Amino acid sequence: MTHAIRSQPIAAQAPQRTRFPLNLVMTLILAGWMASPSGVQAQLLVSDPKAASDVPAESPPPPPEVSPSRIRPMTPPQPQGSPYQLGSFTVYPEIDVIGGYDSNVYYSNTSPVSDEYLTLSPSILLQSNWAEHALNIRAGADFMRYRDLKDENIDDANISVEGRRDISPNMNVYGGGYLSTNHEDRESPDVRNGLTPTRYAQNRFYAGFFRRMGPWSVRVAGNAMKLDYRDVDFVTGGGAIGVINNDDRDHWQHTGGVRVAYEWSPELEGYAQVAADHRRYSDAVDDLGYQRSSTGMRYLIGAKWSIPEKTMMDAYVGHMSQDYDDVRSQDVSKPMVGGKFTWFAGPRTTLAALVDRTIEETSVTQRTSAGVLNVASSYVNTYGSLELSHKLSEQWSVRAASSLSRVAYQGIVRSDDYRSDSVGVTYKPNRRMIVNVDLIDRRLKSSLPTENFSKTMAMIRLTFPFMP
Repeated sequence: MTHAIRSQPIAAQAPQRTRFPLNLVMTLILAGWMASPSGVQAQLLVSDPKAASDVPAESPPPPPEVSPSRIRPMTPPQPQGSPYQLGSFTVYPEIDVIGGYDSNVYYSNTSPVSDEYLTLSPSILLQSNWAEHALNIRAGADFMRYRDLKDENIDDANISVEGRRDISPNMNVYGGGYLSTNHEDRESPDVRNGLTPTRYAQNRFYAGFFRRMGPWSVRVAGNAMKLDYRDVDFVTGGGAIGVINNDDRDHWQHTGGVRVAYEWSPELEGYAQVAADHRRYSDAVDDLGYQRSSTGMRYLIGAKWSIPEKTMMDAYVGHMSQDYDDVRSQDVSKPMVGGKFTWFAGPRTTLAALVDRTIEETSVTQRTSAGVLNVASSYVNTYGSLELSHKLSEQWSVRAASSLSRVAYQGIVRSDDYRSDSVGVTYKPNRRMIVNVDLIDRRLKSSLPTENFSKTMAMIRLTFPFMP
């Protein structure tokens, strides 16, 4: 693969804009009053309610190889109501409309370009209401349009199917599939000066077996995920149009693991888990002559502890490793730590914390002063976040969140520190819609100063869950 130094695409040369889209906001608010009644967001299917956070996960995954600086949106409260019924299925149709302002669309270190955008996101979820077994079908899309930077417009879509068959009250098998077409965010460290966002397709399939035997439970699960990246045009140093070859980023990732747990009491459960992580690239050798395939292992022990309506905690420690086929690529062997903590400080106040550490794929390179090109084998992402939410009334709620992410590249001398701070307000004027307003500040401080950026985003999201 050939990568150029990060720079603004030709389309980025539009004049800088700094105004907030008040006209968009007013249009969206007026449209909301004409929408249909609101409803409830359904829960994702899991094979065991106590195992919702188990790895491998049973629910559709987050985007693959996500940027360590991705925005993890805060989940607003959902309204109450009765969904549609279609035979033995409960149906949740919904439309999200987002109007936003971005002060630095290209995450540029200098001369940031701002713009306004509008996103339309329809979705529908069919959830079975059978006494035994379960089946969920979900489909959705995101249509994003910028006011000036037309080349940044995107159309994403996804569909997922997951099912569970209950063999007995304490034993089941489950599986599913997730298909999507997505775009790679401009914030990703793998993105270089493409004239348009990099497109990719994701196909993921998973299956597992769960059994509970008194206080003991065991889960065997696995999944296979394929990523297929599209080539994208870029501007060469001489001003000509070239092509970034993303074909050698295409790969399969296969994960399989076993988890054994013991329930000491209804409030406390301990567990141990081992999983293998195999990553196989479609091209045996990439454009730089490297074999990028690898084999990894994850070992961890953890505990879940909960006091109903007070506290929930799931924490683990362990070890993770990834060994690369190419002897020139730096293998990874690091401690693994993670967990999530939720404290219900009162009937209206919730504090949530998250810690996570993963090994992510990357195509980032670095050229030394001697003219030698060094290739990163991966990066270790250590992520932490804190979110506080408070319900002022049945109609109003507020929230604030902050996150930090340390990215340590393996095989090159580079580290990145990302920070995100946000505040938001939710307003439910009636059963016909939910209004969310968020203000977000993001910034990167890298060991390579040319990679630094800062940006501010303001968004108003109108959610219309349709109800009978």
